[in-house]
Amino acid sequence: MRTLSLAALLCTAAAAIVSAQSLASRVTASDGTVQVIYPSRPSACGDGQNYIADVFGHSTYYNGGSGISSTNWRSDRPCVHGPARITATVIHGEVTRLRANVGPPPASAREDRSMTVSTADASAWLGDLINHGSARIASDAMLPLVLVDGPEPWSMLLQIARNDARPLATRRASLTWLAMGVTDHLGLSDQGDDSDNDEVKKQAVFALFQRPKSESVPELIDIVRTVKNPAVRRSAIFWLGQTGDMRAIDLYADLLKQ
Repeated sequence: MRTLSLAALLCTAAAAIVSAQSLASRVTASDGTVQVIYPSRPSACGDGQNYIADVFGHSTYYNGGSGISSTNWRSDRPCVHGPARITATVIHGEVTRLRANVGPPPASAREDRSMTVSTADASAWLGDLINHGSARIASDAMLPLVLVDGPEPWSMLLQIARNDARPLATRRASLTWLAMGVTDHLGLSDQGDDSDNDEVKKQAVFALFQRPKSESVPELIDIVRTVKNPAVRRSAIFWLGQTGDMRAIDLYADLLKQ
């Protein structure tokens, strides 16, 4: 039974590698831009051009030009649930840029090469880019991976965070997404606007983060584990990840049940 389980696991891993290589070769078959379309997680919606909302809770949105922000949805266009779409820029047979969107594509995108793929193929390809791509591409691939309507990516992102062979920027990007995953897992994402008193407390958490790790990391961990105020816990979860300390990664793994 154990041998069969191991064989099945190896076959699954091999299939994922072949799948990633197949999609990668299709994407890089010619230079230019290509649209890779796949099913997105049911909660996420977007205007197809600039914003993605409800990635983690109703108050989180993604602006492709400036990254993640915790604020209310702001767009004159409707927020449409799926599909997810990656715009990949290919130069000399190499992916040099990725941009994620959710919702209907703009008219300009209809002129690009386009392929619709399964969640398994999207996950395998994006995972390969995160594990082996440049710091920029690996970081760009994390949002579209989180958007996949499939198994949560926390195990892979924890491996990246622990991998000293990957660029620092890639490891920090993985920690940012892991922090949001922890926040969502603990039910802290959708809490509405923070009060003025909450803002003051969050500033105190930031001040704590700026102290030496020998002081800040244990106290931030204690806040995450014991403090009941959602805004303070969210802040501590985020800044704890920004320390890059292995104790923070271990805490994330524990809270995510990984």
